[in-house]
Amino acid sequence: MIIHADADAFFASVEQRDHPHLRGRPMVVGEQVVACASYEARALGVRAGTPLRHALRRWPQLAVTELRGEVYEEVSGQLFALFREATDLVEPGSMEEAFLDVSALDGGSIDEAGRVAEHLRRRARAELGLPVSAGVARAKLFAKLASRRAKPDGLVVVDAATEARVRPRLPVADLWGVGPVTTDKLAEVGIARVADLVGWSEDGLVEARVARAMARRLITIRDGTDDATIRLPGPRRSVSSQRSLGRATRQRSVIERSLRENLDRALQRLADDPREPTRVDVHVRFDDDQSVQVPVPLERPTRDEPALWATAQEALVRSGYEDDGRGVTLVGVGLHLPVA
Repeated sequence: MIIHADADAFFASVEQRDHPHLRGRPMVVGEQVVACASYEARALGVRAGTPLRHALRRWPQLAVTELRGEVYEEVSGQLFALFREATDLVEPGSMEEAFLDVSALDGGSIDEAGRVAEHLRRRARAELGLPVSAGVARAKLFAKLASRRAKPDGLVVVDAATEARVRPRLPVADLWGVGPVTTDKLAEVGIARVADLVGWSEDGLVEARVARAMARRLITIRDGTDDATIRLPGPRRSVSSQRSLGRATRQRSVIERSLRENLDRALQRLADDPREPTRVDVHVRFDDDQSVQVPVPLERPTRDEPALWATAQEALVRSGYEDDGRGVTLVGVGLHLPVA
């Protein structure tokens, strides 16, 4: 049995938890664009990705907070610690959501999985102050669809009978991972719902210009043999840190100070990982929301701070920010790590 657990409006929920005056109010988290909207703001029509100035012009009652990346990472770690207390089989989907395999608990019954999910939700609310929605089902697809249906702050359990009844009626556009391009290609050959896939083979879908991996997945969804495998994360490929400068600037000392602070935080996050970085990536975002990322390989793998700082400075210079007429609003540093 699979649980899909997802913290609702994660950034906004953390801000409303930490700032009581924001609770129950339409508010957004973001700087140049809306990164996350509270459910009160979503009820007005506010969506992530909306330029902040446009959102404030249309909804002047919105409260706005800046992104606090380090806080969200800390809370994410606490959330995943709760997940792993329930089971070691946890597959992260993002910093606030994951699939959990609880099949080993009480013989893998749907009822026990539902109890585990509700217990997790209660603990997240009591210990972290966060609303978490959860979906429970036999496999990932329906667990994900169920948690989506459960939002905000709810639980939906899909038993075998419900799954069998609902599966054929699912619109292909609602299937996790099926994008607009694939949806359009399927519509061209008369496939709008899972039931319409009856009679199609994998090769037939490929001939209809559907990618083979997607065609294979669609067939498994039609047949009810879709993915229930938890994939444990491997070694991280990088550590990083980034922080908004608050307001756009072209002042070298301010930008370099932020660069240095981000490098120090990235090294702290490397902690006891024995691997040595092989590349330094510097990320610069400008005041028109355009970004540039500059990777600079190291001459040899190293954790030597002076060498990493010199490479980060070189990458910053290569970004061309000094010769660019735009102001800088964010600087970030990533340390690329060898996988093997």
